Amino acid sequence: MKPTIINNITKNSFEEVDLLNKQAEGARKENNNLSLSLSREAISIAQLNGYTAGLAKAFLNAGISCRLSSNFEAAIEYFQEALKLFKKLKDKKGESRALNTMGNTYYSLSNFNKALEYYDECIYVLQSIGDLNFEAAVLTNRGLSYQQSGDLKAALNNYLESLSIYKSSEISVHYALFNNIGIVYLETENYHQALMYFTEALKLTQKQKNLIDESFTLANLGRTFIYMHDFANAITYLSEAMIIMKKYGNRQAETQVFANLGKAYFKMRCFPEAIKYYNRALKYYKEIGDKSSVDHTLCELGELYFELNDFNSSKKYFLDSLEVSEKANDEINILRINTGLAKLYLKFKDTDKASNYLNNAERIAKSHKSYKDLSKISKIYSESYSISGNLKDAQRCMEQHYKYLNKLNTLAETNKLQQIMLGFIKNNSDKEETTRYYSDKKELAVSFA
Repeated sequence: MKPTIINNITKNSFEEVDLLNKQAEGARKENNNLSLSLSREAISIAQLNGYTAGLAKAFLNAGISCRLSSNFEAAIEYFQEALKLFKKLKDKKGESRALNTMGNTYYSLSNFNKALEYYDECIYVLQSIGDLNFEAAVLTNRGLSYQQSGDLKAALNNYLESLSIYKSSEISVHYALFNNIGIVYLETENYHQALMYFTEALKLTQKQKNLIDESFTLANLGRTFIYMHDFANAITYLSEAMIIMKKYGNRQAETQVFANLGKAYFKMRCFPEAIKYYNRALKYYKEIGDKSSVDHTLCELGELYFELNDFNSSKKYFLDSLEVSEKANDEINILRINTGLAKLYLKFKDTDKASNYLNNAERIAKSHKSYKDLSKISKIYSESYSISGNLKDAQRCMEQHYKYLNKLNTLAETNKLQQIMLGFIKNNSDKEETTRYYSDKKELAVSFA
C-alpha cells in the first residue's frame, strides 16, 4: 500500500506544480509580484518532488517575472536553469521559449548582439519543430533588436517575414508587431503612419486587457506626440503610461517614461523641468543596472546643456557618457556622443577635433547601416566644411545628407507597399481618420515573453 500512497502524493504534487505554473502565467498580466511568488512556490514543490518538467516551466515563469520587474541578473539565472532542464528533457518547445526570453532580457540590457544570438538560435529550434506561430513572434523580437541597433532595413525585413507568417497562417497579428512597426515609422519621421500602428496596438492591448503592454503603447503615443510638437498630448499619454507602469512594478519602463518626459520638457524649452526628469531617470537607471540607458541619459543632458550654451557642462556630460559607453561597448550611444561632441567643437570652430569625432560616428553608423544617423553626420560635415571655407565639400556633404534622408523615406514607402500587397494595411485614406481620433482625444518596445 505504501508505494501507492507515495505515488498518489507525487501525482498530487505534480498537479499542484502545474496549477501554480498556470496561475503564475495568468497573474503576470495584472500582478507581476504575485506571478513571481507563485513561480517560486512551484519551484520549491517541483524540486522537492523531482518534477523536472514542472520545475523547468516554473524557472521560465520566474525569469519572465524578474525581467518585467527589471531584475535582469535574477532573470538570466532563472532562464539558464530553465534552458538546461528543457534541453535535458529534449523539450524543443520549452527550449525555444527559454531562448526567446533570454534574448528579451539581453535586449532590455541593450546588448543587442547577444539578444540576436539567442533569437537566431531560437528560430533554428522552432524551424526544426515547425512552430510557425511562435517563429512569427520571435522574428518580431529579432526585428526589434536590429531596429534598436540602427539597422532599420533588417528590422523591417524581419517584421515583414513575421507578417507573412501571420497572413499565411490566417491568425490575428499580435499587437507587438503593430507597436514595433510603429516605432520604425517614428524613427523615419513618418509620424501619422506611426500613430496608425500605435492605435491598432492600443486597441488590441485594451481588448485583451494586457495593461503592461497597453502602457508601452501609451508611452509610444506620447513619444510620437513629442516629435509632432503636440506637448499637451505627449505629457498626457506619458503620464497615463506611468500610472500603469508604477502600479505593476515595471521600473525600467517607468524610468523610460521619466526620460521621455524629460525630452518633452526639453523640446518645450522648459529646461528646469527637463533636468528634473532626466536626473530622476538617471538615478533609477543606475539602481536597476541599465548601463546603456545611463549613458543615453547622460548624452541627453549633454545635448540639453548645449542648448543652454553651458558648453562646459555639456562637454562634461558627453565625456561622462562616453566613458560609460566605451566600457560597455555600447556602439549606438558612442555614435550619438561623438556626434554631439562634434557639434560642440564646431561651436568653437575647432574643425579638426570635430572631424575626428565625426569620423568615429560615421564609421559606427555605416557598420550599423543607420541612414538616420548618417544623414545627421553628413549635415554636420557640411557645416564643418563651410566653417573652413571649403564650400565645394560642404555642398557635397549636404547632397549626401539628402541622399540618406531619401533612403530612409524609400525604406518606409517600400515597406508600406509590401504591407498593402500582403493586405496588412489598406491605404492612405486611413491616415486622416487616425489623426482626427488622436487630435480629439488627447519608445517603448514590446517584446513577446
